[in-house]
Amino acid sequence: MSATDFQDRLEALETKYERLERLVQEKPSRGKWRDVVGMFADDPAIQTLHREAAQIRQQDRITPHDRDPS
Repeated sequence: MSATDFQDRLEALETKYERLERLVQEKPSRGKWRDVVGMFADDPAIQTLHREAAQIRQQDRITPHDRDPS
C-alpha cells in the first residue's frame, strides 16, 4: 500500500470517527423519554385517535366467518 493510499484511508476513517462521535454526543440521555410521557393526556384528538384505533383492532379480531356475507 502506498503512502498516498494509506493517507486517504486514514482521512476517511477520521471523518467517519468524527461523525460517529458527534452522533454519540448528541444522543439524548437514557431517561429523556420520561419528558414526553403524558404530554397528550388531555388532548381530545389523541383520545379520538386511541378510540378509533381500538375500534379498528376490534374489527380485525373478527374472523371471516363472523363477518356479514353481503
